[in-house]
Amino acid sequence: MNPPTKFVRKAVCNPLFHYPWGFLLQDGIMQDEWGVKRILNSTRTQSRIVSHPLDDDDALEHYELPDADAEGRFDQAEAHLRRWTERYAVSGSWGGDGLFMQAWYLRGFNKFLVDMISRPKIADRILDGLLGFFLDAGKRLAELGVDVVCIGDDVAMQTGMIISPALWRRYFKTRLAEIVGAVKKRGCRVAFHSDGNCEAIIPDLVEIGVDILDPIQPECMNPLRIKQLYGDRLTLSGTISLQSNLAFGSVDSVKEEVRDRIRTLAHHGGFIISPSNQATIDISVHNFVAVYTSAREFGSYPIA
Repeated sequence: MNPPTKFVRKAVCNPLFHYPWGFLLQDGIMQDEWGVKRILNSTRTQSRIVSHPLDDDDALEHYELPDADAEGRFDQAEAHLRRWTERYAVSGSWGGDGLFMQAWYLRGFNKFLVDMISRPKIADRILDGLLGFFLDAGKRLAELGVDVVCIGDDVAMQTGMIISPALWRRYFKTRLAEIVGAVKKRGCRVAFHSDGNCEAIIPDLVEIGVDILDPIQPECMNPLRIKQLYGDRLTLSGTISLQSNLAFGSVDSVKEEVRDRIRTLAHHGGFIISPSNQATIDISVHNFVAVYTSAREFGSYPIA
């Protein structure tokens, strides 16, 4: 899903920014469709937020969310579906992040965390607005014919949840369940993405109907443990170490890791093997390709 035609006509596209479409302002700052402003970091490989449109409480009264049904927003999605539906299972997303991340992009990270504790009416107001956008977008993707709707929302870090599971359940579980239910009602599967260790809420994700959990970072969660606990109800995606083996290992060690993951996790299906996040600039192309070639070599059923 892209920004609408009216926005794209005036914007530029720079894929180094977290949201690539935006207005380029002074000092290399880009403002996206939501009004969030970012600047590239010193290595020009990632961007960071420098201004949040809802940082001021008064802005809440005047802010208008993007329109999920704006002209041109689904043109690229429709083109991809026409090209790939007959050959592949096609996944779709709304081109950005989910409820928690987009809320703090708009409000500011620290301020939104405080809102959830001491200003719940503000937190609810922001999240209800986002829910409307994401619900409309998810329904439209499903109706267009995607097989899997992907919802990305980083709610965890390397060692555990960013917010407590109780706080996640208070603000996000019911809203996420509404999106999941609406999408699945239209015949789609649902993939949920969160970096880090989100094991504390996996039972909740299963309960509300999430089908696929991505990316299962082996440094954060034990893939075999997650398979044993939830493998009959949840498809696991990822598991190939981005932080160690892909970045610092040899082609042979990557090949062995792929073979081990298939041997221990692929029985009875429910496994999508892939790197445990997007490839970074320190990863050898040879190692990255080894994931694909090894999966082709060892991944045919029945699993030996």
